[in-house]
Amino acid sequence: MFDFRRAFGVCVAIAMLAGCRGLTAGNVVPTSDAPSSSLPKHRSFYFTGRAQDFRVPEGVTNISVVARGAKGAGNRVAFGGRVTAVIRVTPGEKLVIYVGGDASGNTGGFNGGADGGFLRNPYFGYGGGGASDVRQGGRNLDNRVLVAGGGGGRGEAGYSYRGGAGGEGGDATGGSGENGPYSGGGGGTQYSGGSGGSGGYLDDNPGIDGSLGAGGVGGWGCSTSSCDWGGAGGGGGGGYYGGGGGGTGSAEGPYGNGGGGGGGGSSYVEPSATKWHMWRGWKNPTHNGLVVISW
Repeated sequence: MFDFRRAFGVCVAIAMLAGCRGLTAGNVVPTSDAPSSSLPKHRSFYFTGRAQDFRVPEGVTNISVVARGAKGAGNRVAFGGRVTAVIRVTPGEKLVIYVGGDASGNTGGFNGGADGGFLRNPYFGYGGGGASDVRQGGRNLDNRVLVAGGGGGRGEAGYSYRGGAGGEGGDATGGSGENGPYSGGGGGTQYSGGSGGSGGYLDDNPGIDGSLGAGGVGGWGCSTSSCDWGGAGGGGGGGYYGGGGGGTGSAEGPYGNGGGGGGGGSSYVEPSATKWHMWRGWKNPTHNGLVVISW
């Protein structure tokens, strides 16, 4: 479980960082995803849509990891988080790497990104981005030792009002989805998934709560002619715990409101890790997530 007692006064000593003042994106943000210049070897893992293996070299007992989650979809993009840490390993052991995929339209990204809600083609809430993680001792969710959360998806616009932006992924608690003006999904935490956003008048379809490793699906729009104009909710981002799906916007005659954005997924670092640091909403133009291991 995440050790909050170390969350203050810790400064990452990895050379790739530009500074260290805390845990959120509002402080100093590193300028590169490059591996540590102080370590001679590294291997980069890019998005493939499947698990990837890494065999720890002989003689290596610690690895430096930098991971970045994927972003949610929509024209108001919510970026995934970024995490760095030094992880204890055993020479010869196999680690399993999952690199999150960006959401695409309604569809959530690989590794926990949830789909947005749906009204009917082409009206939909946008999907959440997938998380990137490193697993030690197996391939299950409880084997994760480092996670970078994905960003939430944007809510669908209503007839008169835009949908809410997704919450940024990362940090101990992911960002909440923006109201549109009805409820955005909550960010995932260290203990539970983000709460799904509540639905609006006549279109009372809430978003689904996030869960361990996965975001919640956005609330679906109304399918009848009497309430067509309430926008669907955005999907939550994947993470240690995923963000909640955004709620559906109200459908009040011809003036429907947009759906809420999906919440961002949380990041995580195992308690025995050292020199760790995390940021919410790593603004990098590169597509999909990334994991870099240095030794």
